[in-house]
Amino acid sequence: MALLSRPLNTLLTTAAVVLAGLAAAPIARAQQFEQQPIDPSLTVAIATPVRDGAFYNLMILEQVPNQRQCWQEQNPGNGPVAIDPLLLNFDFTGACDRKTDSNGYSVRVNGQDLGVHYRLEVSARQNDLVLFARPTRDRSAPPIEIGRTNGRTNGFLKIQLNPGWQMARRTYNGQPVGHIYLTHDAPLDVRLATGAAPPLSQGAPAPALPTVPSTPIAQTPPSSGTTPTGNHFRVIVPITNNNTLQQVRAVEPEAFRATVDGQSVVQVGLFRDRQRADEIYNALVAASLPAKIISASAPAVASTPVIPPIPQGSIVVVIDPGHGGRDPGAVGIGGMQEKQINTAVSNRVQQQLQAAGITVLMTRSSDVFVDLDARAQYANRAGANLFVSIHANAISMSRPEVNGLETYYFSSGERLARSIHSAVLQNVSMRDRGVRQARFYVLRYTTMPSVLVETGFVTGAEDAARFRDPAAVNRIADGIARGILNYLGR
Repeated sequence: MALLSRPLNTLLTTAAVVLAGLAAAPIARAQQFEQQPIDPSLTVAIATPVRDGAFYNLMILEQVPNQRQCWQEQNPGNGPVAIDPLLLNFDFTGACDRKTDSNGYSVRVNGQDLGVHYRLEVSARQNDLVLFARPTRDRSAPPIEIGRTNGRTNGFLKIQLNPGWQMARRTYNGQPVGHIYLTHDAPLDVRLATGAAPPLSQGAPAPALPTVPSTPIAQTPPSSGTTPTGNHFRVIVPITNNNTLQQVRAVEPEAFRATVDGQSVVQVGLFRDRQRADEIYNALVAASLPAKIISASAPAVASTPVIPPIPQGSIVVVIDPGHGGRDPGAVGIGGMQEKQINTAVSNRVQQQLQAAGITVLMTRSSDVFVDLDARAQYANRAGANLFVSIHANAISMSRPEVNGLETYYFSSGERLARSIHSAVLQNVSMRDRGVRQARFYVLRYTTMPSVLVETGFVTGAEDAARFRDPAAVNRIADGIARGILNYLGR
């Protein structure tokens, strides 16, 4: 029985059709979406600090006219403008609208929706914070600069848009919807596929990605597995105690043991983009882990899965079986490997969703290694409606009493996480360790509601016994599938 009202079901169907169209076409068709200008005095783009300024997120606030004030600007002038987000101190329902993830905003240029091809992000540039639209498909293409804070201080800062840029509301069939565009009406030259990068015809030139000399790079020549070609960056943490792997996995669940230059390490990720590597590095350092970045060659085997044809108008769910290939994931009681559990659960979820008429894409369909960035970008390139990463948890083998289900989200995935978590617990008698928020890579860099499900502990006596029972594994998977379908109103 559908859990959503008929109008919301209609909206979901419309959204699914639009997203499928984005996946199938180079750019969104202009007749699908239009835009409606927003009074600039009623909206503001803000650089929001995370972990005392280690990262910055984009937040867009919109004031409802004649209602309680949502924010206050301090020290306006030529320098940075501090923002006091007043809505954080009261129930802002009916007075303000807050958007903190890419499901609520995207970039639009000359009437073309570029949300599939460019993601919005705030990056530090010397003593400034810059809002960019950064390419998601062609990494060699330059980013598009949209605005700056014109200085940097602690706290929330207003992003002052460059000339020609404005905020507008997305409309569909003439009706406004909640999505906000950062839009430029002039015919900027943007690049949607690999090829020579044309210069921007309007606005400020996009700066090249900077180097970060303060980030530690290996001083010794990399091993044969990390030829110093300079085109990739490997993030590692030397193993200093028996808990290193679990400490790293608290920051990034896809981490695994490896050997680099003869040293036992935990590998956290392999990235083409130095900035992405820096962000993971900073998160590890913030967790008091001795992280390093070393130069590396591209993976010996292509790790980017191919997107199959997607039926027009279908709802697309990407299932991400964690780990795989040379990365077994956690190893638990009796040598149980996490990657095998993840594969079994994911395959069953795929079958159940497909039986319900959902188009399901898998980041891996066999025992192969897929790096973090490839998993996230696969979902983005497919224009997926939802992303669900499936894992099994672990702790010390001396703690078999630790068992239970955990479900994580970063921003827009909270309702999806709670739907899945509740459905699994209704289907399986297991301990409830809660729904939690986390900055896992695949949750931060996917542009749709995304969750990561830890289906139990391979080191837990109760959970490990359950994982050895194929019928119990199917019940976990069926719960995940039911939670997804409940979320979709199916």
